Amino acid sequence: MYLAKPVKNEEGLYEYHVKGCIDIFNFEIKNKYSAFEKVLSKCNVSIDEFIENMRNAIAFHDFGKLNNYFQDYMNRKADEKKLTGVKHFRHEVLSCLFLIEAFLKKENKNVFFPYDVLSVLGHHKILTKDLKSFEREILWDDKWPDIPKEAMDLAVETAKSFGAEVFSEYKIQNKQIANKVLKAIIEKSSREFEKDRKNLRVLYSLSKGLLHNCDWISSSTKNEYEKAYTLNTTPSVIENNLKNKLKSENKKYVKRRFHKLCAESKGSNIVIAPTGSGKTEAALMWALNLKPGKVIFLMPTMVTSNSLYERLSTNYFPSEICGLTHSGAETYFFDKLRKNDEEETYDKFAMLHQKAFLPPVMVSTVDQLLTTGFNTGFWTQKEYALLGSSVIFDEIHAYDSYTIGLITSTVKKILDFGGKVLLMSATMPEFLKKHFLNLLGLKNAVVAEEFMDRVSNEWIYIDKDLPEIRENILEEISNGKKTALIVNDIETAKKEYKFFSGKGIETLCLHSEFTLEDRNKKEKILTQKDGHPYQLIISTQVIEVSLDISFDVMFSECAPIDSLVQRAGRCNRHGLIEYGRFYVFNPSEISLKWVYKRQQDIMEKTKDVLKNNTGKLSENDIASLVEEVYKDFDLYNEDYNSGAKIFDEILQKHEFFDLNILEEDEKLLTRKSDIIKIPIIPANQYKEKVEEHFIKKQYKLIPLYEVPVSINKFKKYIQRKIIDNKFKLPLFSVDYNSDYGIDYEKEEETSFFSL
Repeated sequence: MYLAKPVKNEEGLYEYHVKGCIDIFNFEIKNKYSAFEKVLSKCNVSIDEFIENMRNAIAFHDFGKLNNYFQDYMNRKADEKKLTGVKHFRHEVLSCLFLIEAFLKKENKNVFFPYDVLSVLGHHKILTKDLKSFEREILWDDKWPDIPKEAMDLAVETAKSFGAEVFSEYKIQNKQIANKVLKAIIEKSSREFEKDRKNLRVLYSLSKGLLHNCDWISSSTKNEYEKAYTLNTTPSVIENNLKNKLKSENKKYVKRRFHKLCAESKGSNIVIAPTGSGKTEAALMWALNLKPGKVIFLMPTMVTSNSLYERLSTNYFPSEICGLTHSGAETYFFDKLRKNDEEETYDKFAMLHQKAFLPPVMVSTVDQLLTTGFNTGFWTQKEYALLGSSVIFDEIHAYDSYTIGLITSTVKKILDFGGKVLLMSATMPEFLKKHFLNLLGLKNAVVAEEFMDRVSNEWIYIDKDLPEIRENILEEISNGKKTALIVNDIETAKKEYKFFSGKGIETLCLHSEFTLEDRNKKEKILTQKDGHPYQLIISTQVIEVSLDISFDVMFSECAPIDSLVQRAGRCNRHGLIEYGRFYVFNPSEISLKWVYKRQQDIMEKTKDVLKNNTGKLSENDIASLVEEVYKDFDLYNEDYNSGAKIFDEILQKHEFFDLNILEEDEKLLTRKSDIIKIPIIPANQYKEKVEEHFIKKQYKLIPLYEVPVSINKFKKYIQRKIIDNKFKLPLFSVDYNSDYGIDYEKEEETSFFSL
């Protein structure tokens, strides 16, 4: 009995695992054959050659597990015996050496880039040019582990039964010779890579991603593979589900022209449609019409990702085929299970599958895909997920020039993998539309023309500062209007909360400097079907692209015009009143100096344009305002060029090798931001709670009590107030209030008296 897993039954057997991997391999090839063929032809590799090589690689990827050290470890673990004294040796090394012998014996090997062998060597640990992950094996000072002949025979017969070709029998190498072979594989592969970087990177990513998927799924949910990893939904199903959803909300379904245009689109496209026009449903119809390998939605924030995931998995797809990933996804899922008393059902393998984009319907923050260009994390699996897939970038206007540069390079990658792209926005300046039309080779975007004459709000510019318009806000509240005040910085939001709540106004404050637990509670209250109980909502920019909520009246501090359009999309959002009123007032000095310091020219133009264009504005009118503000904007600035070139720089410097970048640092690579956030836990409120979670090993719940603060605030007010604790948690003695956040006025007083 030779084990691949520490289980002494059929499921633990080496041959059972290999069979599962080959079954999944065959399933993948069958379902994505045409996509494989198109992509491989660009890489100058025939699909028959690829299938043969990868079948061999998958059949022997765990060959090294048959060594006596590994089997000793598996048996002890299965029998729950002590593991002391067990020797560990990376099985991928032995598998790789077996396959390289077979590779070298094949005929017509004019190119030395053994993508199949490399995928096996790097299928567990990161693969770097210096082979750092295999340093123990390279420096091994004893005899390398044996693989018994009967085990070799088992591996060969198992592989042959699946149609794999066997060119050699494995012989334990002299250690010095084996090390030279390993290094030669890397050096020769690297030299060959120099000749055709782009195509060989695609080939390597495709092969390693395929192997990873087969290995992971066979190790966990193989029996459910066809059910859980097949996308059978059609555009007509989406349309029927939309009808049923609207009917449950006592709304009438009206077939829209732009939905039809999206559903009938045969390739990549751009969609411009205002808030409330059903962009998500149009995107789904577009995606499914292409019969993709997967549907991948990329969102600008974690909040929008969570919201869309819930929407898709509740209304449009079976929940078991939907996935969600971002830096806070594990906390999101674990918290949901906790609230339903289902913590014991948490499936860490399901979370890994979602991180690697395995489910057929994926929702993610855009950062998760952009980081594939940095050769970090599950990058080959994410890139493999692009094979023949439909990829949707929502709210494309929400990104700065640097991130647009990264997105541009990523769109090219998606097209290289045979995928199709949809770029969506409620408002898209001409410079951005022209850029993406050229990138996709399109003449025109799909515009929801039937909505462009719609007038939802009266736009009013008040040439006053915030303190001077408080009476206007109070008047609207006294008239019973659902009112919102949107400001550009957190401290102003807190100050206004204290003012209006001090007047006896039922007020809710929302910004990014709350614990995740508090923010979730606030957002849940705001979006409940029966409406929220507050007279006034005070928020920062977090409301722009996160919440499905509607106000009768909105007062907004002046911001770049595209941000204002997004804010206005929350005013009379559902069209339940004839016209909403959208007031814009003067920006503060803080806004101009800190929040939008890179966009001061855009701020001035926005203010001038709005002063001269008020009244009941249609969607067409609003689009014209956006265009007027951005008509001289140069997208191709230093930030854009930096983002657009960085993937090529990684390719030149690091080739196809992995980079070890921590997950928490990945976002710093994908957004050009001067504001670095540091998570802190207010000790006075949450010390006992987070320590209890730590003791119970509920680590994924701890981020619920973290407050992200800017590095400047951290240094000025907080860092000296750290609370020592044996768990090394970031506990600080700060005055935190769930109504408005950290009170820095009090922190300043205590900081002064502590000097």
